[in-house]
Amino acid sequence: MLGEALRMIGGALGALLTQPFYYIFLIGVLLHYRRQGILERKLFNIRIYVYAGRVLRTVITGMIVGLLVSIAMAFIGIHIQTEVTWCIGTILILLSVFRLRYAHITMALAVLTIIYMVLLSLPSWQPTGFIGQVIESIRNVDLPGLLAISVLLQLIEAVLFRMQATRFSSPVVIEGKRGKPVGAYAIEAFWPIPLWLFIPSTGGLVLPWTPLHGAESWINGVSLTALPVMIGCSILTQTHLPQVKVNAIAKRLLQSSFIMIVLAALALWWAPIAIPALVIAVILREWIMYVSRREESQQSPLFIRGLRGLKILDVIPASPAAELGITAGESVYKVNGQLIQDPQSLHAALRINPAFCKLEILNIQGESKFLQRAIYAGDHHQLGMIFAPDDQAVISPDIQRLSVWHLVTKPRVHKLNNSYQEADAILLLESNLSTETEVPEEPIELTPEYIEKHGLPKRPRRK
Repeated sequence: MLGEALRMIGGALGALLTQPFYYIFLIGVLLHYRRQGILERKLFNIRIYVYAGRVLRTVITGMIVGLLVSIAMAFIGIHIQTEVTWCIGTILILLSVFRLRYAHITMALAVLTIIYMVLLSLPSWQPTGFIGQVIESIRNVDLPGLLAISVLLQLIEAVLFRMQATRFSSPVVIEGKRGKPVGAYAIEAFWPIPLWLFIPSTGGLVLPWTPLHGAESWINGVSLTALPVMIGCSILTQTHLPQVKVNAIAKRLLQSSFIMIVLAALALWWAPIAIPALVIAVILREWIMYVSRREESQQSPLFIRGLRGLKILDVIPASPAAELGITAGESVYKVNGQLIQDPQSLHAALRINPAFCKLEILNIQGESKFLQRAIYAGDHHQLGMIFAPDDQAVISPDIQRLSVWHLVTKPRVHKLNNSYQEADAILLLESNLSTETEVPEEPIELTPEYIEKHGLPKRPRRK
């Protein structure tokens, strides 16, 4: 008994290791986070997050989720053939060609259901060879069992999105409704899930319990098979902080999961319900995306340059700003007693006292808080604060339209045409008013060597 179980587990692990789809999903996750790092460098001239930690968290979480769902499915029961696992993996990859967020188990099962219905309408088509085996497997596919897997993963996805999606968010710059650059957050969380499923088999291990679904087929024994799948969600927000948006999306995912649990239970009782249930699952999922986009279009962007200070888009981890407790959405109002309107005035204010800084920060409610800290050599020149973009900032045009193609190419950024025109107009106006063009002072890196050689910078004259 024990030997048979160990042999079965070894066979299942071997089946997963020999599955190319799990490796493809892992490579896709690696390329996705690599792309985020490159995009941050292009937009903000610095890589804000270390993405090795995100990849590791994604993979470990996926393994744990896969184990939990596999245990649950051992009691629910499913009958899946190897050809169907290959079909699901292939469909997931094909869907990622259109959009990364389409590479989801629910979407793949919806496509598989369409193929299933087409094949049922062609009963006389009986090809031979490998294609014939695949078609026969799809005609006998266990849709209620696959629906149960999909619903369990949706339920866990809602919980994972609530717990981890904020850590997977990245600041970006996009084109706003008025054609100007605005700050936003791309919340893109994907998890590759390896599943190990008991399937009926003649001469295999006999389970000491009877699964809920298809009890009569488990009498002669079971074997283990591997099914790698993908779950995840991609959301863009320019009107809320990431945590607020994540909470709203997770709540809707959870509500749709409860609806789908009822439908999946009915499908286990009467199999034909699985077909409309999968359609409803896709509709609910796309409805969540549609409502999110509509809310974003109806509200004002949060991360734009305002009249009171510099709006903070993000804070670099372990930077002076992070140590001071400054968070995204707040504004830097005064530094060393000087009002701040742009990064240049911030640099000038920091040079007043290169060894120490006193900050007046406006929180999201507009209330002031006063912070102070010593400045050390090697500290970020903006204390680790990433500010909302100005009109001359470059934008990323591919956010929310990511496909597998974007993972293997360099992320695109460009300036908006309106920004060019406004910049040209400003320069033309300034050239008409004055024959001399003021050259902006380059920010000085106040290292101890510089201070020892040149001394402390002089306090700027008040105009």
